[in-house]
Amino acid sequence: MSLISATPFKINNLELRNRIIMLVMHTGFAAGGQLTQQDKAFFEERAKGGAGAITQVVGVSDFGAADNMPNIKEESFFEREKEITDMIHSYGTKHIVQLFHRGRNSGSNYGLKAVAPSNVPSSIYRNECDVMTVKQIEETIEDFAKAAAKCKEIGVDAVEISCSAGYLLTLFLSPVTNLRDDEYGGDDERRMKMPLDTLRAVRKAVGKDYPVIVRIAGSQMMPGGYGIDYMQKFCSIAEKEGLIDAVNVTGGWHEAPVPQISYQLPAGGFAYLADAIKRVVDVPVIACNRINNVDTMEDILKNGMADFVGTARGFLADPCFAEKVLTGKPYNKCQGCNKCIEAVLRGKPVLCAYNPEVGHEAEEKTHRKVVSAKKILVIGAGPAGLEAAKKSAERGYKTILCTKDSYLGGMLVSASIPPEKQDLMKYIENKKYELEQLGVDIRYNTEVDGEYVKELKPYFVVEAIGGEALIPKIKGIDRDNVFMAVDVLNGGTDTISRMKKGSTIIVGGGSVGLEIARYLASKHYSTEKSKAFNKMFVGSDIPAVDIPADITVVEMTKKIGKDLGGLKWIVMKEVKADGIKTMKETMIKEIGDGYVIADTPEGEAKIPADNVIIAAGYVPKNSDITMACLDERISYAKIGDCNKVGDAMKGIHEAYDLFLRLFIA
Repeated sequence: MSLISATPFKINNLELRNRIIMLVMHTGFAAGGQLTQQDKAFFEERAKGGAGAITQVVGVSDFGAADNMPNIKEESFFEREKEITDMIHSYGTKHIVQLFHRGRNSGSNYGLKAVAPSNVPSSIYRNECDVMTVKQIEETIEDFAKAAAKCKEIGVDAVEISCSAGYLLTLFLSPVTNLRDDEYGGDDERRMKMPLDTLRAVRKAVGKDYPVIVRIAGSQMMPGGYGIDYMQKFCSIAEKEGLIDAVNVTGGWHEAPVPQISYQLPAGGFAYLADAIKRVVDVPVIACNRINNVDTMEDILKNGMADFVGTARGFLADPCFAEKVLTGKPYNKCQGCNKCIEAVLRGKPVLCAYNPEVGHEAEEKTHRKVVSAKKILVIGAGPAGLEAAKKSAERGYKTILCTKDSYLGGMLVSASIPPEKQDLMKYIENKKYELEQLGVDIRYNTEVDGEYVKELKPYFVVEAIGGEALIPKIKGIDRDNVFMAVDVLNGGTDTISRMKKGSTIIVGGGSVGLEIARYLASKHYSTEKSKAFNKMFVGSDIPAVDIPADITVVEMTKKIGKDLGGLKWIVMKEVKADGIKTMKETMIKEIGDGYVIADTPEGEAKIPADNVIIAAGYVPKNSDITMACLDERISYAKIGDCNKVGDAMKGIHEAYDLFLRLFIA
């Protein structure tokens, strides 16, 4: 029997229908601190999704609210917030409000400078901040208490106090950011005073029977910062005083040099922090960070590591995450690509690379199905084509999806092969399920050309045929020791065996080239467990246990991995750990027998190369489809790589925008 749904569980007197909690997300939909219809629509879609509870973040003051965040001090806040609370309740879901203070994070807001216990700028925002006076600290504590009381008054089921990720209360806890030598800093006990005083004031304001949750960063994960042992003491004190009814345990700070939510973190990778807190408290504990599948959830509960499992981005990628997990239906799994958090940290509204409806939920509600089910032809079943077919069918069109392959996904199938990218197949599986449920006519092994379009006579054509590999003009590129990146990924055992012989040069230092390099390096061990075994028992004292593959990634520009965005520092650390060499500002001029000739910053060089892999990017693929549409006066659109080369997010969002903007019914 599933532990997730077997027995309803309580936080204080609050009973939840299951043990899945949608955790807090900074959405950025608020305008001037005011809740919007988009806020309400966003939460309504997720209230339908089967979670035991939904958590929403709000700022406790002008100083506390981050940019584009709901602000409790805004005049109409509680009137609008009550509408959201009542709406969430109407779907049988509980509503938790996280009370939040940004501290030093982000620049000025409401014309106010960021505040902190000490003027230690954030490594993300690099902004100076005002040192809080004792009076300001006391006023902030009162802000939390008043906000909690008002939330209780309007029917919110519980409040959660934000004490994580490097926001205000954690700034007081940390010896790195709290340099004070007064009652609020100077030693371990005094650094706890402000957060504990906040919890004391909140408890006094709401009474002993109202649920109060504290969300903590289990470990700061920064040099000189606090660890889990310190947070065990903090939570023990808070529980002993009756200040908390549950602890929500996340990973480290945003600034930490440790991946927090990206795909490199194993599923449930920080649940051990929740386990450590559960050992010292009797109140329920909520585990979070990359808890994105049912097996991980069940393992955490079965092993007694936590009482609830929480996820935020699981519900960002799929609003019905909980309901689908509980019923065994396919769902749109979070890919851990970090596009969401990158947008938020830039002060932009949240988005999801693989769910383009995020931020458009209010607009979606205005759409009706078309009256006449005209025929729409979607050509290509990569990410852009899959999304186009889905939205076309949802709008009520008779949708035909053609792919030249015997499978769906296009280049995503190859992209799922490198290490840590296997979840891309879950995206494809979910899209296949959705298209089948919508009745899309999927035609496999179907090569579409202009004549096919003319015979079919569709009302509209969506051309999403993708791109083709760019082949640079290099002397000797036609040699039999030269391979295209996609052919290596799909080549199987024989190709891998060949790549292991001698040295390999990869031409192209973008994400594809780096992933190919890591893919080849990952074939070095027979099992992943042997890495841990060798580290523990063999170490580095006995030579020749680990002989890294001879792989060099060559990039002609000054930057390697520049298309990786916020993941670059993580991927480059992995590349280094795999023993992969990199060369910047290097152009391959000639490929010979066991070598390449290259222009390097130091001049021309002859570099050993038994194998050469081309990963120089892609260019739009051409066809006669567009001309056929023009000849037959058929309206059409080109999206994805055949329009302009980009990543999966670009293609998916282009497809969504096409049917959101052009096909408004």
